[in-house]
Amino acid sequence: MTRKYSLVIDGDANGYSAYVPELPAILVTGKSIDELTDRAREAIRIYWESVSIDRSPTSTLREIEVELPA
Repeated sequence: MTRKYSLVIDGDANGYSAYVPELPAILVTGKSIDELTDRAREAIRIYWESVSIDRSPTSTLREIEVELPA
């Protein structure tokens, strides 16, 4: 399954930090944008692995879309 997430990035050539608005628990840092992006991908993957482990065997996961005002 592929999902798209936003990555809000702050910083400069001395270092970067970023968070994923859709998953507020995820905050990453890196020395470059590429390193930051790789770390964010890994953090998101680990987040979803932990969520699936914590779910009960009888629960289901459903994706929904919500339209928000611009």
